Amino acid sequence: MPVLLVVEADPAQREIISSLLEIFEYSAVFVNSAEEALSAVRGSPASFDAILMDLRLPQSRELETAKAIRQVERERGRKTPLIAVSPSASERDRMDAIGAAADDCLDKPFDPEDLRRVLLKWTYNPARPNLRILPPSRSLESA
Repeated sequence: MPVLLVVEADPAQREIISSLLEIFEYSAVFVNSAEEALSAVRGSPASFDAILMDLRLPQSRELETAKAIRQVERERGRKTPLIAVSPSASERDRMDAIGAAADDCLDKPFDPEDLRRVLLKWTYNPARPNLRILPPSRSLESA
């Protein structure tokens, strides 16, 4: 089962993401801040399959942390897909995130299918398929 590092401070958002990842057959390590994310990346001997990072965390420096995560990965010789989650759809947020070493950007609030597609794009491994399709009758409220 793929493992994601999810950087999200809001308990309600964490619950939603956790439910969706369970449906999509992912495991997750949740942290509250960009600094905790950097510590998790530095302290974990194993690597994460992807990182979902909220771009609007209280008292965090998300973009600087993304660059620091990339530095740690360069030292280890592995790059983890980093998906920035932005509460606004502004092109500037997207460009800032990509400039800070994010591989992709997901707008918040997002449709569950959008999350599935982004995960499919960056973490799918045909040797161990894991992303189930969300049934059309399943809504975010019932997740």
